Amino acid sequence: MLDQCIILAGGYGSRINKITKKIPKPLIKSINKPFLYYVIKNLYYQGIKKFIILTYYKSNFFKKKLLPYYNDIEIQVIKEKVKLGTAGSVKNIYSKLKKKFLLINGDTFFDINVRDMEINIKKNDLIFLALTKKKNKNFKYKLRNHKIISISNKNNSNLIYGGVSLIKKKCLKLIKQGYSDFDVDLLNIILKKKKLSGKYYKNKFIDIGSYKDIERLDNFLKRNLKKPAVFLDRDGVINEDYGYVFKKRKFKWKKNIFKAIKYINDKRFYAIIITNQAGIAKGIFTENDYKNLTNWYTKILFKNGCYLDAIYYSPFHKNGIIKKFSVDSTMRKPKTGMLKSAFNDFNINKNQSILIGDKYTDIECGKNFGIKSYYVSSNLYKQLKKLIKNHK
Repeated sequence: MLDQCIILAGGYGSRINKITKKIPKPLIKSINKPFLYYVIKNLYYQGIKKFIILTYYKSNFFKKKLLPYYNDIEIQVIKEKVKLGTAGSVKNIYSKLKKKFLLINGDTFFDINVRDMEINIKKNDLIFLALTKKKNKNFKYKLRNHKIISISNKNNSNLIYGGVSLIKKKCLKLIKQGYSDFDVDLLNIILKKKKLSGKYYKNKFIDIGSYKDIERLDNFLKRNLKKPAVFLDRDGVINEDYGYVFKKRKFKWKKNIFKAIKYINDKRFYAIIITNQAGIAKGIFTENDYKNLTNWYTKILFKNGCYLDAIYYSPFHKNGIIKKFSVDSTMRKPKTGMLKSAFNDFNINKNQSILIGDKYTDIECGKNFGIKSYYVSSNLYKQLKKLIKNHK
């Protein structure tokens, strides 16, 4: 499963040197946090938990300015002894790489579903690029049926590389140790072997390589990080409700559920589960049983090109037998504690958000919080297509 990301952050940022003489470009502050914080956070929601940041210029700043924001993500900062280029620096850490990994530019933000990349890369392809549209002098990519057929400044395409790629480790054997460039050297080798693929994503993109981009960065992030959410109950919406589902053999997915959650992801809504799990308080299953099942089904979602931004659960019930959970908690639906937690953790557009459940308590929870709420239909995917179209 894809869970590793390599971040290229060794450049000098010479085009904006009035700023970068004091701070590396990926650490430029926006809305009181380093730019790279938002890039990592976005990928963390999608299940990427291991990061290696490749640095050179002012490398010590990354540990001081970035790492204090994280305590639940594995982040390693590696400084090159000499400049090795964007491909050479990755080959330099070959032993630390997984069989497949994300490679991203530390100075770009491209809010795409990386799980979609994972399901679209073909078995024989070595690199899959996320492409965007922009009229500039960068390399232009021609795309045909997800295959990249040319890279040139001279072609008439307006597709450019969006700074996010899915890499199979074995392709690095095609370049020599030492200095090597990702765009000029590695991609052209893979292109000649006809093992380079990609996809155009409509999502918003920013490259903070100029003063003009820095000036619009705050507004860009404010607009793109504030998204509506689809709140989903679990049992009866995600999976069939057989009563106290806590074992894999009792977990049966609802119809078209992977398409439904992927639709939420691709439409740039947060996908968030809020679920009552009174079986924990009643001693029917343990909190570890619940967490093990959650870890299992989230991995299955990843393999099907979709993800949940967050999962909130309430283990409480006032008539429970496990003392610490036997309380009348505000976290239990129809009370709104789980929704309040989600709004504290995420920048959510409340007016466009919706809640879908299968019980009266779900609907009341949403209404109590002021979110439009609906009973789940027999086909959640078709239901979401109608609801999101009307709410956007």
